[in-house]
Amino acid sequence: MHILRWLYPFAQGLGLGIIAMLLHECGHLIVAVALGLRVKNIGMKWNKGLYTVRQQGTPLQNLVVAAAGPLTNLLLLTTGAGIPLFGLANFCYALANMLPIEGSDGYRIALCWQQLRSGQVKERRT
Repeated sequence: MHILRWLYPFAQGLGLGIIAMLLHECGHLIVAVALGLRVKNIGMKWNKGLYTVRQQGTPLQNLVVAAAGPLTNLLLLTTGAGIPLFGLANFCYALANMLPIEGSDGYRIALCWQQLRSGQVKERRT
């Protein structure tokens, strides 16, 4: 019976984390479709979690799509006051995805930002 006291919060946190991950990916999908980018594949891998493969857009479109996932989690954090554990799951997921680690949204945002800045510099020189 003692194991159930430990297992229930773990299962609850895991379930809320999966919901936060699913909503995060929905944020990417909704913004990609709204920007007119074709979604090619949606899947799940053990080492990647949920992922989407979509048509490559402009650096600005890619930046907005990459930022949409963490922003969705932050929006859920601010509106989910009734379920503190769900807010914590969204906060952790947004924070982890904003780290500039290769493959993360933070890394994609940094790359897109760099592309935008270098494009602006080239335009000024011409």
